[in-house]
Amino acid sequence: MSLKVHLDAFCNAFNDRSLDGALALFADHGLFEMPLLGQRLFGKAEIEAGLRRIFVVTATARLAFSDVTASECVLIAEGELRAKLHRDSGLVAMPAAVTLEARDGKIARLSTYLDARPYRLWSDGPIFATAQR
Repeated sequence: MSLKVHLDAFCNAFNDRSLDGALALFADHGLFEMPLLGQRLFGKAEIEAGLRRIFVVTATARLAFSDVTASECVLIAEGELRAKLHRDSGLVAMPAAVTLEARDGKIARLSTYLDARPYRLWSDGPIFATAQR
């Protein structure tokens, strides 16, 4: 499976809010990073918790990447995240970039970088750290 196919599959699962679909793409000891939120999620249990939290705090969230460069080892892509948080009245769109590595047919590392300067309040609070009761 090419790295681009991995990225497309992740975006489809993420955009469809398919937690199981997204998790199935990661290696058992995969890494999902989202520095905007201060998160480095290791392994499927942490990745599941992080993705679940993203889906809880957003009404919608869509990733799209149009500028993709890949070697045999790593993919780098630029695009956009469009999201609507339940707490906000409007949709936000921000530039996004990812790096992706895969091994043995699974995502080994997916790092997502977002330019959220206009939306600073997104990262002011502990989005993932909020306890679910």
